[in-house]
Amino acid sequence: MKYIKFKFLTFFIVLISVIFSIFLCELVLRFIGLGDPVIYEKNPSWGYSLSENQTRVRFKNNVIKVNNVGLRSDKEWVKTNNKLILFMGDSVTYGGSKIDNTELFSEKVCKHLGKKFLCGNAGINGYGVLNMVLRSRYDDRINNADIVIFVVILDDFWRGLVDIEPKHYFISSPNKILPAMEEALNYAGWRYDINRYLAHKIKPNLDKVSKKNKMEKENKAHFNTAEFALQNLNQEISRLISKEKKVFVFYSPAKTDVIGDTPDWRKKIEKEVLNKTTNIYDMTPKFRENLELSIHSDNIHYTVDGHSLAAKIIHEYLKDNLN
Repeated sequence: MKYIKFKFLTFFIVLISVIFSIFLCELVLRFIGLGDPVIYEKNPSWGYSLSENQTRVRFKNNVIKVNNVGLRSDKEWVKTNNKLILFMGDSVTYGGSKIDNTELFSEKVCKHLGKKFLCGNAGINGYGVLNMVLRSRYDDRINNADIVIFVVILDDFWRGLVDIEPKHYFISSPNKILPAMEEALNYAGWRYDINRYLAHKIKPNLDKVSKKNKMEKENKAHFNTAEFALQNLNQEISRLISKEKKVFVFYSPAKTDVIGDTPDWRKKIEKEVLNKTTNIYDMTPKFRENLELSIHSDNIHYTVDGHSLAAKIIHEYLKDNLN
């Protein structure tokens, strides 16, 4: 009988310890900013975008506010006497959870330009050029922009039309009991997916010739995909111009591009993009002039200083070209 009581007591203590550990972990994850993720919505035309009218407080109390038409902006997207500026882009433009709405380059550009302009940020995590083009073409909520600005990185050109399904983004709110745990596990399940790991980490044992052939094949596929995206971007730019809109494209370089550590195959695609994209402005030289700043938080995304620098570059260019 004593043995049974001991086993029961041991089981009870272990159970309480596990429950306590889970809730302690939940509290820690909430403290660092998880548990209230930004909500996305699927769309058959352009893949996915942000759900309208939501405000989230994330890491280090950074605010993410999404307005009435699904743009990351503190202000409603309403046509008044103001000139509407629409920023199209990927996660670089979106800014992520570690950048407050007020620190985004899209917001700072508008602040520099003055009260006659209103800016909306349509940057979305994971977007490729095709997502941007299709949303620009078919999202009726934002087709009243006077000025459309595409901010692109090189990778955007070979991503194809990105769907939300493989991503870790939420299309509905997580459970109410352990939302931070769900968000953390959701990200971990995507980030450390065994199939992704095997595809990227475990390389087949190929000889030098086979490796070279494989790399050349992959690089050619990137080039072909990029060329297709480039054609579609130029077509959309022409369509927007025909609607009497001002259109600009800003090329945002990776950190490796800024410091001159770009592989030859990337240089080839970069040259194609910069030479053939309509109305494109390469920000690389300006970034190289400001190497004393900490511009990138990783290889492509901006720090707060990076957003400030991008805003300054874009504002100066617009000031000279918005006639």
